[in-house]
Amino acid sequence: MDDTDAPDPTTDGTAQNRLEELVTAVSRGAATAPADGPAIEGAAAATAAVDSPGRPVARALAGSTALFAPDGAHLPADSPELTPLVADTLFDMASVTKVVTTLTAATLMDDGLLDPEAPVAEYLPSPHPSITVRQLLTHTAGLPPVMPLWKVPGGREQRLAAIAGAQLDTEPGTAHAYSCIGFILLGTLLEGLTDTPLPELARIRVLDPAGATSAGWSPSVEEGSRAAATEYQEDPPRGLVRGSTHDETAWSLGGAGNAGVFATLDDALALGRVLAGRGPGPTLSGPVRALLTTDQLPPGVTTGAPWRQGFGLRVGQELCPGEVLPRVVGHPGFTGTSVLADPSTGTVAVLLTNRVHPHRTRFSIDRSRRGLARIAFV
Repeated sequence: MDDTDAPDPTTDGTAQNRLEELVTAVSRGAATAPADGPAIEGAAAATAAVDSPGRPVARALAGSTALFAPDGAHLPADSPELTPLVADTLFDMASVTKVVTTLTAATLMDDGLLDPEAPVAEYLPSPHPSITVRQLLTHTAGLPPVMPLWKVPGGREQRLAAIAGAQLDTEPGTAHAYSCIGFILLGTLLEGLTDTPLPELARIRVLDPAGATSAGWSPSVEEGSRAAATEYQEDPPRGLVRGSTHDETAWSLGGAGNAGVFATLDDALALGRVLAGRGPGPTLSGPVRALLTTDQLPPGVTTGAPWRQGFGLRVGQELCPGEVLPRVVGHPGFTGTSVLADPSTGTVAVLLTNRVHPHRTRFSIDRSRRGLARIAFV
């Protein structure tokens, strides 16, 4: 069953029923998948929620936290890796981590401690003297999308030095190019500005105030045991990654600004409520909130995609190819996660999966992300 043949579970019924059908379809796609073949819609584990003011929160989950052996074959029924998905399963949020980093930066802007127009070089070594904080937050700094930092000899200090010496792909401010390296630089800047490691800084300023109390970087061994499995990695040779950051670059640095946060469904909902402007959580001023939720690209610069770019957030969510809800903001994650919010209504939608299990090219959830948007916002 490929993406075009997959049933659409998002056209009739209540939000609760439609969510249950959506996550069941996602998990069924993985459970019935052959060991090889083209990428199809599916994930071993899937959970989703929609939270609208004045209505009960709709939630659904389906699947198992692991399903496959390294060769793509299904694990035997007695495998210890086969654990059921539960309400407090942790998911590697991948680039949804950028939401946490962005909100942390936003609180520092409101406190007058961080100037988005200031050159990064005022705070730490920079690949180019004219790169600004704004450009890091809008992916217009000209930095490369990724760098194989795990291959750089040494530790965190040497790998950050490699970023400081990176060659730019474009002149700062002239083009939009999504860059994890830019958010690693941003996270490092926030650490230097406050003399506080990013995981601790984000905990104090964003996660705890929002009520995302079990979210954070670097889960303990016990916490990691209840995380959804991600990928069998060969480079670097990590085997099955579970409870450890999937993103190789962020993993090689420890707590990085681009990826590495783990969260439960409730944690992700809490972050979405902050984006929607609902409490609890850090309260942002109107001007700073506008930087996050409205297009901030320079004239003539586009994303080349249906969405636009705010500070750290994507502005606009596809319902189907060619149809976009411009008021919805949020961010997806490479592992198969999404947090979305409509600040005009307060509605929040979350989809968490481990679609990179067993390998990143095996499954997609693009169609399911659009389905979630139809359930939540239409």
